[in-house]
Amino acid sequence: MTTALVFYEGVMQGSRNRPIMEGFRLAQTLAMSNRLFIATSGRRDKVERELRTERIQDQIVDVLDETDALPPLLLWQRQIEVVLHRGPLSYLVAADPQIVEWAVQHGVLSLVFAHPRLNGPPRRPDAGNRSWERLLAELDVRP
Repeated sequence: MTTALVFYEGVMQGSRNRPIMEGFRLAQTLAMSNRLFIATSGRRDKVERELRTERIQDQIVDVLDETDALPPLLLWQRQIEVVLHRGPLSYLVAADPQIVEWAVQHGVLSLVFAHPRLNGPPRRPDAGNRSWERLLAELDVRP
């Protein structure tokens, strides 16, 4: 059986601690044919409560939380290593491109989860900023 690791924040939990139902459905689908681990930067009990609410708690092998930290590694690096020590990691799903980049560099097939409600233009860092050319054009029009 293959192993999958899903990062909770950004995939299953959005802004303001609201659940992302599409992320939960993705996790349920992965759990059907994989040993599924969930990684969180928060507390295990909070994540397990959400997993119970969405009725997928029994399909999860383990929830890796902040107690898995081992400096100098970043928490998410340590969580990936913990899963790798339990066997080969077949899939990784994260919303953070830095995590995905690191995983790909280390030979792990990875998926970037980008929900349009969370990652659409209104929430991007460059939202509302005008291009330099547009600013110049506006200045040229002014008397």
